[in-house]
Amino acid sequence: MTGPIFNRPRKMISSRTLSLAFGLSSVLATFGQLPVVDIGLFDNGLGQLEVRLRPDGSFNEFFSSVVFTVRWDAASGANLDAVVQVAPQSNYMPVLKSGGEIDDQGYRYQVFAGFGTAPLSNFSVTWAPAAEIGLMTINVLNGTGVFEIVNDAWTADPNNNGDFYVSLNGEDKTGSIYQISTGVVEPVASDDWSMDVLPNPTDGPSTITIAAPEGSGQGELELINAAGQLVWSRSFSSLRGTVRASMDLTPFLAGVYTVRLRSDEQVLTQRLVRR
Repeated sequence: MTGPIFNRPRKMISSRTLSLAFGLSSVLATFGQLPVVDIGLFDNGLGQLEVRLRPDGSFNEFFSSVVFTVRWDAASGANLDAVVQVAPQSNYMPVLKSGGEIDDQGYRYQVFAGFGTAPLSNFSVTWAPAAEIGLMTINVLNGTGVFEIVNDAWTADPNNNGDFYVSLNGEDKTGSIYQISTGVVEPVASDDWSMDVLPNPTDGPSTITIAAPEGSGQGELELINAAGQLVWSRSFSSLRGTVRASMDLTPFLAGVYTVRLRSDEQVLTQRLVRR
């Protein structure tokens, strides 16, 4: 008689305790969940690249570190200037170039790295879910081209260590690269020419944007395959100001092509990758 009377309350207390502990653990796990952070690269319209972050949840704690690599066509001759940041991002996550530009397999690479200084809350900052944060801008020098934040064989090499990486509170919270590539076209002066091809790489359609000085004559736009064969062309009776042309590479094999603009005044080339 004594046994059952004593055992029943112990069983009930044990069940309630377990239930309470489980509920508390669930609340703490939800409360402590850290967001995953994506990264994107954009042309801000001023001849500059802008790097943006996009968390999938709220956050105001310690942004520990970030690493990413920008890649572009080495044949463009373009270079990247110094990093430009504004407060509060420059306060809690200063970013610098990690080493110099490196050419490899036709591409030019620049690795960037940043390390946190203090929690975001110290600067009255709280990230909002899916809201973009402008981390930095950088001027493009000596040319134009298509720039990408990439994870590829070069960035994955331990000697380069350039894969995209984000750490929050010391934990790996790396998301995805959500803007694969962007073109930067420098402002065109009276005697300047430029040509930009987007998207690049492409699964098919691409748009070619040509900027030519006033008074420029006729021109020929050509697409040349890796064997040096002309596979597409379009003629222009006049190249003046900004001219755009659409091109579809869907019928063509995957590979590297050359877009070439020929005119009486200028010859421009741009590498185009068909995936």
